Amino acid sequence: MPPGYPAYAAPTFAPSVAPAADAPYSSSCAQSQDLPTPVAPSTGVRWAVTKTVLLFATCVIVMQFLGSVVGIVLTFLNPAVMDVIRQSMTGGGPDVQAIMNDPSFQQALGPATLIGSIIGEALGICFFFILRGKKLLTTDITTTRPVGSRWGQLGAAVALVFAIQLVLSLINALIGLTGYDPSKVQSTLLDPVLSSVWGMLAAVFLLPFFEELIFRGAIMRHLLPYGVNFAIVTQAVLFGLWHLNLYQGIFAVPMGLILGFVAYRFSLKWSFALHALNNGFAVVMGLSWMPGWVAPTIMVAAALATAAVLILHRGRIKPFLASGAPPQQPMLAWAPPGEALPVSVQPSPFRLGWGSPGFIIVTALMLVVCCLMMTIA
Repeated sequence: MPPGYPAYAAPTFAPSVAPAADAPYSSSCAQSQDLPTPVAPSTGVRWAVTKTVLLFATCVIVMQFLGSVVGIVLTFLNPAVMDVIRQSMTGGGPDVQAIMNDPSFQQALGPATLIGSIIGEALGICFFFILRGKKLLTTDITTTRPVGSRWGQLGAAVALVFAIQLVLSLINALIGLTGYDPSKVQSTLLDPVLSSVWGMLAAVFLLPFFEELIFRGAIMRHLLPYGVNFAIVTQAVLFGLWHLNLYQGIFAVPMGLILGFVAYRFSLKWSFALHALNNGFAVVMGLSWMPGWVAPTIMVAAALATAAVLILHRGRIKPFLASGAPPQQPMLAWAPPGEALPVSVQPSPFRLGWGSPGFIIVTALMLVVCCLMMTIA
């Protein structure tokens, strides 16, 4: 989470009276009455995390499978592509490689991939109704809190996003010295979608909306009762794995932390706005007419602003992060007869939730897929 803000009281999840816009923030994602009271870590967090990652994995599988099937079918049903197939058939049989390399096929692939991606993500969202029910389309979207005098926090979040982009660019440049360009995998996956104006608009607005609904909506809200920091970090990790390649995932994890912070402190609409800004910046910077010095200048300026915030507010970082910790309640441990019963503190949700077999298996498999996807570059 972006540091450099005042230490607030430990969050409560169902305030009876909404605080003033400029008052210290002591409620969860907003003044919502639908969130459960925060609970101390227990075996319940294991089931909450297991349920979340299983739905997450199912969503990824459905999204990729159905999206790919729809994209391929629509591509081959394109009239121009069908003409190419018929011409190939006259030679004694279809030459699949020649069909795929034909300009007509490449031109049809972009719109078909875009439609497949939209359909796949839209269907994938349906699985998260199991976590949130109708709240996924009501309170998760509408619950908000006035910004008040906290515009500086939103500004710092924006600066941090561009600063992270600078770090990623530097990492990419260093890796590029070896002759390997890790960003090529991103181009391979996204170029078909970004080949049209409609694809660019979907990448900037529609797909970020779906992702905010899943991660900062369903997943984060579902895990908030076990601790604010735990919910934000867990959804950020899953958000990184969602991109299915290490290059995007390295950036997506810290990006997910920032978006989670913004959604928690303000609302889902602000995290969506920041997500759309980030994607829009990437799309615009990829246009051929954009001067090459614009993007580095913006990222360097943002990095300097972020460094200034960290230095000026360095004393507030630790208390601020501690304000999102889960409640630590004492837990009676077993003791032999006749001996005093010791009192211990319940384990953290990270230890319980991330230590569950479901989380370990799903994240490990997804990480392997992310690594294998880098081989297509």
